[in-house]
Amino acid sequence: MTVIGANHAPVVRAAALRGSRLERTLLQRVGTAVDTTTRVVWLQADALYCDVRRPAGMSAVTAPCLSALSLDDLLTLATQDAFAGRLVDHGGHVEWTRTVELHAPGPHADAGTLTRLDDRTLVEHGHFEKYREEWAVTASALPTEEITLVDTDTGAPGVLVRVGDHFGFARGRTAPLAEDLTDAIRGAATLADARRALDCEISLGRVHDDRWLVTTSTLPYRVGADLGLIRAGDDAVSTADVDPLGHAVRRRWRRTQS
Repeated sequence: MTVIGANHAPVVRAAALRGSRLERTLLQRVGTAVDTTTRVVWLQADALYCDVRRPAGMSAVTAPCLSALSLDDLLTLATQDAFAGRLVDHGGHVEWTRTVELHAPGPHADAGTLTRLDDRTLVEHGHFEKYREEWAVTASALPTEEITLVDTDTGAPGVLVRVGDHFGFARGRTAPLAEDLTDAIRGAATLADARRALDCEISLGRVHDDRWLVTTSTLPYRVGADLGLIRAGDDAVSTADVDPLGHAVRRRWRRTQS
């Protein structure tokens, strides 16, 4: 492949992506090898989305909780990328704004122009950066559900999306990262501080008989867990989690917008 520049196909608007699960099949940047191996899943509800990216061959991390993660574990997990927020339509391009993100913000907004290669494939060209991504639409389902949240105890932001029986859940930090995640981990005064730098969950999963089971997560000890979603009226939900020592806890959330 030698051409990154945008084609002349009609622009795909954000509304056309409602209720989609997509997997990236290709990333091309100038001066780098084409990436077809990083595992990337994008779940798009109405306006809100979750996106998780795991490099091929990433070493397995088997620690059962945050406090059991070693420095090597933390650095391994920092090779992932993940974020969640709102997809904003600017007409000629869309922007993935970020309510929760594993890494510190980059120098440019995450924005691109989407076109169709065929009925099940989208092409994304960077708006502020020069790149090309191809996305396979692996599922389309309705109804959808989406909620932005705030933890009533810590003030941390959250995002919950559902597309058919697929879901995405994101729990942010109480304060955004001020520096590169790997630098924050390596430069932390203590191992506990380094663990806190990584303590951000973006997970994907499936709903089975009212159980919300995590299948992929930036925190590997969350894989297989039941999100344990409980609704308490129109504006409150709670989720099952574990504290840094691995003890079961419930997080209480307040809805901030739909």
